[in-house]
Amino acid sequence: MHEIEAASKVLYTWTPYLAGGFVWNIVISVVALAIGLPCGYALARLRLSSRRTVSKASECITSLTRNIPTFVFQYYLIFMLPNSVSLPFVNLAMPLPSWVKAALALALAVTGFVSDNVLVPLREWRAGSRRGALLFISHLVNFFVVIVMASSTASVIGVAEIVSRCNTVINALGRTDAMLWIYLYGMAWFCVFSLITAVLLPKLFRRLVNH
Repeated sequence: MHEIEAASKVLYTWTPYLAGGFVWNIVISVVALAIGLPCGYALARLRLSSRRTVSKASECITSLTRNIPTFVFQYYLIFMLPNSVSLPFVNLAMPLPSWVKAALALALAVTGFVSDNVLVPLREWRAGSRRGALLFISHLVNFFVVIVMASSTASVIGVAEIVSRCNTVINALGRTDAMLWIYLYGMAWFCVFSLITAVLLPKLFRRLVNH
């Protein structure tokens, strides 16, 4: 009982710090979705093209985005992309922090998923049916939860998201016995977010589509 009370005090003290890390998990995932959704939609439209060369090329690109491991791609981006990009015609440099590179890597997976799963809904939408669109939204919400989980891999390239901050807390405490409680607490953030997202977002999208 004393151990649980001590762990609760530690977790309470570090909750604002860990919550700040989880915000980065959400930011990375939302940016990945914002990039991957239109790219995947564009690929799906090209796959429906009547021109065989266009449809085949877009299918190959989709296969590529689907099969590249995002964990490995993060390492590629962190080493290959510069830390900043000079903007043309102006004397300004746009920074490319690690979290942006993590979002770009995850956007690749989102692109492949959307390209594969929006084909049938596109056909049905053209035919005047919204059923396929609702099904796609449900699948997209579930995949977004997967992306949020996968965003924890950003810790390996130096992003201070929640897993990285859990490690920081453990090192700051210098106690291996606290490791289990801190990681369980971090896991609880993902579980609660996933449950809320899986329940609320589909209902919201259904209302938007029906209106």
